[in-house]
Amino acid sequence: MTCAHHRTSINTLRHAALAVALAAIASPAFAQDGNDRDDRFTLRLSAFNPGADLRLGVDGQASDGTDTVTFSDAATLDTGDDWRPRGALNVRITDRQSIGASYYDYENDDAWSFGGGVVNPTPGESLALPAVDASGRIKFAMASLHYEYAIVATPALEWGLGLGATHVDLEAVADASWTGTEELDAGSARLRDEVTGWSPAVHTRLTWRPVDRWRVDFEGQYLDTDWGDFVDEDGHFERAGVVVEYLVTERFGVHVGYDWFRLKLRDRFAGTIVPPAEAGLADIDYAGTGSAQLKVHGPMAGVTFRF
Repeated sequence: MTCAHHRTSINTLRHAALAVALAAIASPAFAQDGNDRDDRFTLRLSAFNPGADLRLGVDGQASDGTDTVTFSDAATLDTGDDWRPRGALNVRITDRQSIGASYYDYENDDAWSFGGGVVNPTPGESLALPAVDASGRIKFAMASLHYEYAIVATPALEWGLGLGATHVDLEAVADASWTGTEELDAGSARLRDEVTGWSPAVHTRLTWRPVDRWRVDFEGQYLDTDWGDFVDEDGHFERAGVVVEYLVTERFGVHVGYDWFRLKLRDRFAGTIVPPAEAGLADIDYAGTGSAQLKVHGPMAGVTFRF
């Protein structure tokens, strides 16, 4: 009885020691799987200094049934840069789940001049091109809200994937005037286009904390115009950014970064030109694709509040 009881006690102690050893070995591994920070809300307020490039292009063909010609042209407008406010908020629900929201915009007024000169469409022929002066305004604003789940969640490294909704406002206004040529009278026109709507979007984030006070965030976002209702044209929106942050205290920090986003749109068109009867020309059928690309990018700097 005594020996059996003694062996039972020894086995119990061995099992207890083994359980303690396994717990000691497993604890660091499981500790790396969570995040023991007590901050639940992160607010970043930034000044964003974006520059913008607007590229317009057209490609297509025209035919009178006998002969076919192709046409292609493109123009890139640099709309300058200006400081704009920007904000981002993140709320951690659990160690792996969070809700993020952000807002930023771009607005610029500028003037452009293009055209003029002479081209030779066929040997021995010349065609004067009108000189065009234009002034306009481009406004772009985007607000997004997304849910994110951290697939990797350690004190040093986090990688999360998210799904959310993005609201876009885009407005372009231009007043243009052109000089007269032998083939074209001088004139002027006002062009205005406005796009507003929303779309689902996918989101990803990679965060690296090399030491306690430093943090580096890489973010990416993508949406396709077929997913939402803010434009009828085919296209997509893509964004990427990096932010380097230093915590001066546990609750207050400063950050710098760089952000880049691009909106690309394409639209197909077709029609028929019917010349006057006295011209003796056949009808001309044409078809092509128009494209537009707005690219906005620039540095930012600001302050961070964590609580």
